[in-house]
Order: sequence, then structure tokens, then C-alpha cells
Amino acid sequence: MPGSSLHGRAFTRVAVIVALSLTPALAQAQEPTLEPVAEGPAPAAAPASPRPPAVEVETATRVRHNWYAGFGVGLGAGNLRRTEGGRNALSVALLGQVRAGGRVRDNLLVGGLLSMTLGGARRGQALLAVLAEVIGYPIKGKGLVLQGAAGLGTFVQAEVATDIVNPNAGISRAAVGLAFGVGLGYEFWLARRFNLGLMIRGDGMAAPQLGLRAAGTFGLTFTWY
Repeated sequence: MPGSSLHGRAFTRVAVIVALSLTPALAQAQEPTLEPVAEGPAPAAAPASPRPPAVEVETATRVRHNWYAGFGVGLGAGNLRRTEGGRNALSVALLGQVRAGGRVRDNLLVGGLLSMTLGGARRGQALLAVLAEVIGYPIKGKGLVLQGAAGLGTFVQAEVATDIVNPNAGISRAAVGLAFGVGLGYEFWLARRFNLGLMIRGDGMAAPQLGLRAAGTFGLTFTWY
């Protein structure tokens, strides 16, 4: 059997040689293929999307808020004096007012008004009124102001006796009637929520047995918003 043994050894050697020769080829086939790297500068990054601008909150310097309050004074003339003959006469008139209310919109205010108009001396007369008031600003951003009011008023006529022996003072006549007031002026902002106004006004009252008592005045208004 020596021939068979030699033949088997030869076959084994051939198989080993073939296996060794195939190993590098299989290893090369299993290696991953690397893609070539392009030379040159790296691509620029995509620009970031622009950020929206930040919201800036500014404090308003001149603001009319949802409420207002103020007062006014004026000096003028009216038929608020009674002569010895029982006739009305012209006299100096002094006006005083207090107001408060709320805002309907930016150029329209509605509120209440207490008004007092005094005139004369010995036979002086006074008008006391409680009114509903509307205040408007017809030009946006400007201080031009219009005022209108209507309500109930009380007329009082005083009588002062100058008798040295028996001086006295009292009310000789009183009446209730329809009171009214109108105004035209301009307001100047002096602070963030306060302004000073120059105002021309007409205030009066009418009653059946009294007629018309009225006064025109020019004065100042002081208003907080």
C-alpha cells in the first residue's frame, strides 16, 4: 500500500497550497471599499435663519388712563347781580368746578361735574349745579378740548343790608332749573398723567320764573388722568 500513501500525501499538499493561495484573495474581497476623499476646503456651514427682533417696551410719557379727576377756576362776567330797582345787571363772576369720570375711548371722556358761579356783592346771585359732562379731543395728539355739560341747578339770590344799626344778610330768592355748561380750551401736559389747561367757558341756568342767568369766564383747569 505504499503507493496509496504517497498518493494521499501528494493530494493533501496540493489542497494546502490551493487553500493558502486563496486566502489573500478572500481577505481582499472582504475588505470595505473606501471612497476617495475630495481635497480642498471644507464646505461652509449653512447660514442660520435670522432671529426675530426683540420686543422693546417703552413707558408712555403722556397717557390718559381709564379715569380722570380735576378742578377748575375762572374769572369773568355775567348777569348775576340785582339792582335796587329789581332788574338784573352785569357783574364780575367767579367760577369754581370739580370734575371726575372715565374714558369711553382715547378722545372721549364722560363723567360728572359740580359747578358754582358767584356774582355781585350786596345783591349777588349764585348758581350751583350738578351736571353730566362730556369731554372730547377732536384733533388726535393735540390738546384742543371741547366740553359740554347739562344737569340740574339751583339759583340763589342773596340780600345784604348795610344798615349800621341792624346789619343782616340772607337769601331773598331761590329757584331750581336746568343748568348747562360749555367750554373750549387747550391742555398742556406737565407730567406723565397731569396737565394744565386754559379754558373759555359759558355756564348758566334757566328756570320758568327766573329767565336765564349765565356767566362767561376764562380760567385754568387742572386734570389728572
